[in-house]
Amino acid sequence: MERSAVLEILHYDLDPASGRPNWWIWSLKRPGAAGTEFTEVRLDAPEELDVLYALPARIDELRRAKAGTGALEEAVRACAERITRTGLGDMAGRLKALGPVVVECQLPPDLRDFEMLPWELALVDDIPLSLHGVVFVRGVRPESPAAADSPPTLPPHLRMLALFSLPQTTAPVDLGAHRAFLRAELLDLAAGGRDAAVPVELRTRQFGVSRRTLRGMLREPAGWDVLHVVAHGRPGRLYLECADGTADEVGTPDLVDILDPACGRTRLVFLSACWSGGQTEDEGGDGRPAPASALTSLAASVAERLGCAVVAMRFPVTNHFARAFAVRLYTHLLRHDHTLPQALHNALVDSADDVKLTEHRTPMFAAATPVLFGGAARTLRLPDRPMTRGPMRGLPSPGVGALPDWPRSFVGRLREMTEASGALAVGSGARGAVIHGEEGMGATTCASLLAHDHRESFDVILWHPRPAWKEAISPSSEDPFHELLRNLIIQAPGLGGLARASQWSKLIDKSTTLRLLLVLDAADRAIAQDLRFAGLVEQFAMAEGPSRILLTSRMDLPDLAPVLPRMALPPLTDGEMVEILRALPRLGPLARDPRTSVLASKVLRRTFGSPGLLMDAEGHAGTAEELETWIREH
Repeated sequence: MERSAVLEILHYDLDPASGRPNWWIWSLKRPGAAGTEFTEVRLDAPEELDVLYALPARIDELRRAKAGTGALEEAVRACAERITRTGLGDMAGRLKALGPVVVECQLPPDLRDFEMLPWELALVDDIPLSLHGVVFVRGVRPESPAAADSPPTLPPHLRMLALFSLPQTTAPVDLGAHRAFLRAELLDLAAGGRDAAVPVELRTRQFGVSRRTLRGMLREPAGWDVLHVVAHGRPGRLYLECADGTADEVGTPDLVDILDPACGRTRLVFLSACWSGGQTEDEGGDGRPAPASALTSLAASVAERLGCAVVAMRFPVTNHFARAFAVRLYTHLLRHDHTLPQALHNALVDSADDVKLTEHRTPMFAAATPVLFGGAARTLRLPDRPMTRGPMRGLPSPGVGALPDWPRSFVGRLREMTEASGALAVGSGARGAVIHGEEGMGATTCASLLAHDHRESFDVILWHPRPAWKEAISPSSEDPFHELLRNLIIQAPGLGGLARASQWSKLIDKSTTLRLLLVLDAADRAIAQDLRFAGLVEQFAMAEGPSRILLTSRMDLPDLAPVLPRMALPPLTDGEMVEILRALPRLGPLARDPRTSVLASKVLRRTFGSPGLLMDAEGHAGTAEELETWIREH
């Protein structure tokens, strides 16, 4: 999508009572053309466009009333028809004739809220402009001084930070599947062993996304090319986490201040949050006007402050649409070398046509939802600099006590993970947590995810792996307890003066003053083999300071450190098991193929909510025959 046009309003008149325009002239500068085309619009009454201004509130009202998709689509269509008849006039046909084209909106400051109206809904041949390949770019403002500076020295690969903010709420949405799906797809786009792949360093975080940790991540010297944020949203604000894990309402001014370190470095911000791309009345239900920061949208403010491209959502969408749309957009950007407007259009068309998505039944609603902001969005390509294609090299390798690899599959456990994350949070008042469950219930995986997500909260994270069974320990093996102390000294050299084993209590006491997270995998087995582990846990649990301890166990260890909160892992729900199965490289394709889907159903019935059993089945799913043997044996 190389063609671009400019749509302006230079002449207009505002109604004295409402402050809204009642007369204006659209001017269109076609790509490559010397002249300008004009369309005059004169309203008989200012109320003629009330349906456009009221659309967000109407959408919110229908959602709160749990109205069906038909009611949503009807509301959006009424808005589209009014835009077609009155709002754009014959300019809609002229724009459609230019497609595919990027349309840069340039409206005066008095009309910023007018700019935010969904002009892309104008119907030509009963199809909205956005599905004809007409992509509007809003919020084109002069670059901020920092954004216009010379860029810093950039790494030879793309750096992407994906955040999934999940504060403790009364009715949280589980973003775990969203995160696992998006991460797996992005890693596949970035690597997969292909020589031509775009090298991407990807970091994701789901738990503990607070203002402090976000600022810390954005201040990393290498910076981030892409910032992808999945969060609960309301008009003009997002929800991050407080220090105790509860919801932190972050308004537009605070958010752009938090994101300021990304100014001049970040190329694309993707705000996958409800209402992030449009204005509406305050949703407290009292009918008060929205705050001024919401009138030009949260996304427009971010684009203006950072000088980068921003993709946002005008209306709420389902998690399935959000993640499918995001993966398709990144596929067109990274694999097909499309500009951002072309990638957005293709992702929108593909998602609106996807019969598996709820939004397939509301194509008008889907067409109005993704919005593009910022002058940088008009021509953005990723990567935007020369790179050495193929797998990345030279990134830090795991060291002593390093965390296990980040698991590729969704693990569920929303309630338990949220509670444990809150216990590890800086302001929680807790000293750590115990995650326990029967074999195969995923305690180790949960602990690994939590440790990965809290990396920015601690200076040192020491992972002590589950000890071997006592009969498997050879005489030459190192004492597991001494091994933990040695690794602790390696990770925190300041403790080296207490290296003797007889001083382990002093060593642990001093280590609790550090920003240290100690993870003991299979703590019940470790304690059964060496009671000093019990003493270590008790000492951590009773200490003051910023350190935390996280235990996994088959049992809840009732007589050990009762101050540590316990998170029991029951069998996963059927829905969670299906999400995991669909993400697995062997069982997933079998589940999607009608000829073999019955095998996947049999596997689910034999795993009884145990992710460990499901992974065992995955290991025996090389062929349908091998999987059938596993099913018979279970």
